[in-house]
Amino acid sequence: MATVSHHPPVPVSLSPGKVAVRRALRHGSFWVGGAIILLIVLAAIFAPLLTSYDPSAQDLTQRFVPPVWDAEGSAAHLLGTDGLGRDYLTRLLYGARISLMIGFLTVLISGTIGTVMGVAAGYWGGRVDLFVNFLITIRLTLPVVLVALVVVALIGSSLTLLVLVIGLLLWDRFAIVMRSATQQLASREYITSARAIGSSTGRILFREILPNVMGPLIVVGSIELAHAILLEAALSFLGLGVQPPQVSWGLMVAEAKSQLLFRPWMIAVPGVALVLLIFAINLVGDALRDVTTPEGKA
Repeated sequence: MATVSHHPPVPVSLSPGKVAVRRALRHGSFWVGGAIILLIVLAAIFAPLLTSYDPSAQDLTQRFVPPVWDAEGSAAHLLGTDGLGRDYLTRLLYGARISLMIGFLTVLISGTIGTVMGVAAGYWGGRVDLFVNFLITIRLTLPVVLVALVVVALIGSSLTLLVLVIGLLLWDRFAIVMRSATQQLASREYITSARAIGSSTGRILFREILPNVMGPLIVVGSIELAHAILLEAALSFLGLGVQPPQVSWGLMVAEAKSQLLFRPWMIAVPGVALVLLIFAINLVGDALRDVTTPEGKA
């Protein structure tokens, strides 16, 4: 009679990426923050389907209509209208497009610059490291808001210039974190083995270094995304950011500052939206930090 041997199941090892995804999906902050961000992104993308108004269309007969929860509010304008009769909900939806676009493009520019500099400094060390540290030190001595104000005031304000200025000013944190992470990886045995078997520098950097620093890179990217959106809002509030007829949440706050005492909801609506977006980004960033450093919060 043949005997059937029962072997214990062989454990399946998951890749670090799949492990990180599983941890993220079990993290409450990731779900809450991600849901808020997804809702805002979808609202910005499908703004033309959610409202029939033009964000720049003026109707002086409908000036300062209060929001629908006010006794004098109108269902035709759920969030009311501004001083030029423009629908506030429409401007909020289209403003999300500009704020998000500036944030993501800024992170793309600053992340690329900082990652290249940080990985180069951490991998080659020596004079390259000294030069990158010198550039980081210079950058840290420059106040971001002041430099952005000066550049925009001298050259002029445009959406492209705003993205470039902010992107060229926020790369330092990427460089510092990537330099430290690369230095730790460069001394690992598998990197030494890759050098010993004759792997090219490009292969080591793109196949061994970069995939293993994606965790810290994503965390820093989430922090800088919130920073960039807040910086755009500050510059727009000061009149040196997004210019009409374009609209952003910072510009909406700037346009409503004269109505603070009379119609506080005009500042509260874009202000709450801005706070909610930054809060959601920070929630996702905290979750990603815990996922990429499960042994403890760094």
